[in-house]
Amino acid sequence: MIGKILKSGSFGSKVDYVTREKHDKRIFTPDTWKILGSDGLVGTKRRQIIASFESQSMLNHRISNPAGHITLSFAAEDRPKLSDKKMLQIARDYIRMMGLDKTQWLIVRHYETDKPHCHIVFNMVGNNGKRMECGRNRYKNKKVCEALTRKYGLALPKQENPDLEKLHGIERAKAEIRIAATEALKNARDWNSFARELAKKNISIIPKYRRGTTEMQGVSFQLGDYKVKGSDVGEQFKFRNLDSLFNSQSHSRQSQPRQTQPHQASVDQSAVFSLAKSTMETLEKAAEVTADIGESICNMVGGAFQLGNGHLDENEQAAANQLLKRRRKRNNKPRLS
Repeated sequence: MIGKILKSGSFGSKVDYVTREKHDKRIFTPDTWKILGSDGLVGTKRRQIIASFESQSMLNHRISNPAGHITLSFAAEDRPKLSDKKMLQIARDYIRMMGLDKTQWLIVRHYETDKPHCHIVFNMVGNNGKRMECGRNRYKNKKVCEALTRKYGLALPKQENPDLEKLHGIERAKAEIRIAATEALKNARDWNSFARELAKKNISIIPKYRRGTTEMQGVSFQLGDYKVKGSDVGEQFKFRNLDSLFNSQSHSRQSQPRQTQPHQASVDQSAVFSLAKSTMETLEKAAEVTADIGESICNMVGGAFQLGNGHLDENEQAAANQLLKRRRKRNNKPRLS
């Protein structure tokens, strides 16, 4: 047995959904659903049920989303033991253990799928006008389902693909998106690759941004004419869960050892710089040797041989004078002891 707490909405939309009011009447005939029980409601007609819920919600105007909705799903192998009476008993136990027996509730069973399940619509405004804090407590929901599974000897529904041929409308679109998104996550490493994988199945991602900003805070999936919130597709497809998954994968890739190519490039740059420096030093030493030779020749001839006496052209004389000046300048520098 698995309990799923669904997103809030209006009482009208919740009641219409569980009673198939807005569904194709040729497919969802009166024998595909049944009201198993209720408490605190006046009448059994759609308009009477909605009016009863809305009337009690007026006791507390501070609760903006008073319509609660939970589904209880069972394994296919439990179908033989789940008569309407038994399912009502289990659902009533669930309501009591969740602390929802102090507010209005409606239990409706659906028969159109192989897996037995029922829907609980309840009022987040209690009979005393206070908020039913336990109504959306996912941790408590899990503990209660585990306890009831043991109590009634139930099996946990297996996570398997539904029979699409038995689903229609938004339910079929939701199932197809869930199947495609689960498969896409096997190859996706970030939002872009996830979107590319889904596009192969004609499914697009529609981001939701925080008002007035470009900060993404939600995600929906579009398949044909149907747009489904990530939270309605499945817990793992909520924006924060997908974003956390992709961020963790990104950090994992960044923490891996990098290739040696960038390091090699820096080594090569150092080698080039070292070679250039060595070449410059060699050229300077050659110039000093040339200057020494020129100065030594002048000393040997006792001044009889003078640079620029007509034996050198103007360019040669200028070059020789420059070398001698550099040599003398270096010799005149004070040396550190």
